[in-house]
Amino acid sequence: MSTSVGHPWRRRLHVSAVIFFGLLMAAPFYWMIINSFKSSREVVAYPPTWWPKEWHFENIGAALGFLDPSAIVNSVIFTAIITITQLTLVVMTGFALAKMRFLGRGPLLTLFILTMFVPGQVALIPTFILIRNLNWIDTFMGLCVPIIAQTSFGVFIFRQFYISMPNEILDAAKIDGANWGQIFLSIVLPLSGPPIAAYTAVTVLTAWNMYAWPLISTTEKDMRVLPLALAGLGQSFSQTPPNIAMMAVLLSTLPIIIFFILCQRYFINGLGGAIKE
Repeated sequence: MSTSVGHPWRRRLHVSAVIFFGLLMAAPFYWMIINSFKSSREVVAYPPTWWPKEWHFENIGAALGFLDPSAIVNSVIFTAIITITQLTLVVMTGFALAKMRFLGRGPLLTLFILTMFVPGQVALIPTFILIRNLNWIDTFMGLCVPIIAQTSFGVFIFRQFYISMPNEILDAAKIDGANWGQIFLSIVLPLSGPPIAAYTAVTVLTAWNMYAWPLISTTEKDMRVLPLALAGLGQSFSQTPPNIAMMAVLLSTLPIIIFFILCQRYFINGLGGAIKE
């Protein structure tokens, strides 16, 4: 009897906690949105207003004027290169480690897993010295290659997904005379939609917001990505109106939020399949 009575209260408590923490996490983003459309005086007014007295849509054009167009283009190129190249590598490597038998497969998998526990800061200075010796400073090679090499998480995700794929499907294709390449392209890849979407969402989000490595590996203004341009707005806060700075941050965040919302279902399904294994 106590269980049946207590269950609705536990459910209400869980829902209330989710709503509370959801509103708590959404509050800074809401504050950024409303301040983006306020006047510069209203942003710093006290007491603060929780709704703009007048909507200033001209702030959008002003924010685009403050943002460096080359930084936007560089971020798009950087994100596209990282996502496409990493996705290609992790899909093929994960499939090979899950379904193909070859010498050294076990130690190679162990190596991939161990590298997941190495903090990125440990390899930061050696990686910088390496790209400096290769004369890759202020190039897309130096900007992208070290990030592309960080594939351990993706390889683990895809291996777990392919482990759960029935071997009978692959065996039937082999009986029909298909080789590994045909099996991968015709059977495995079409079935890999959820983990591909999940990994794409994570990679795009990470690459678009990446700050530390682009800051270290680039010195020229023409090679800056969007997070570095936004950091410049913060450093020159006295010259940049606060409402324009807020709008610039909002515009840079909006594409990645839309992309993540569109891929959210696949993101959850893909990670859920890997964790279940």
